[in-house]
Amino acid sequence: MMIDLSAIQNSAIFHGLEPSDLDRLAEIAGGRSCKAGERLFKRGEAADALYIAQSGRFTLTLSVRQFDVREEFAVEEKAASDAFGWSCLVEPRSYIYSAYCVADGVVVCFPGEDLQRLLATNDHLGHQLAHNLNVLIGARVRSVQDLWVNELEQSHARVASWTHTEMTSRLYHVTRNRSEVGSG
Repeated sequence: MMIDLSAIQNSAIFHGLEPSDLDRLAEIAGGRSCKAGERLFKRGEAADALYIAQSGRFTLTLSVRQFDVREEFAVEEKAASDAFGWSCLVEPRSYIYSAYCVADGVVVCFPGEDLQRLLATNDHLGHQLAHNLNVLIGARVRSVQDLWVNELEQSHARVASWTHTEMTSRLYHVTRNRSEVGSG
């Protein structure tokens, strides 16, 4: 059964595709309903599908250790027409985030192996999807870089604050000790 891609044809990953390209993609697509709290994939697993949200909301997360506890830290939110799981198109083809459904929805899934075969046999589709993927990767790199720079700035401010506090405390003790020595 062929999936109707009309609800997601405006996805950024499909930008510039011909109607015939969308028809070929629809031939390999499948639909999947998701419930809030459901995990679609886990970081480190083999990336076996590209997902495009048709409805609902999804979050991409990283597992972060805080003290002795691991917590999922939200990195990106995805909603209607957003693509995620595109690690199936990028070596080493393993997911770099985990994906969870946060509001019931539907995703359209494109099996990675079928998608790779289709791209290898259709130059226009392969070129356009690769171009669109580069745009998405560039946006993600900028987003992660912004997060990283923000964290570095906050870390630097914390260290500067600690250093200032420590120096103020030492100065207080030195001044206090000198006044005690001079008064005795």
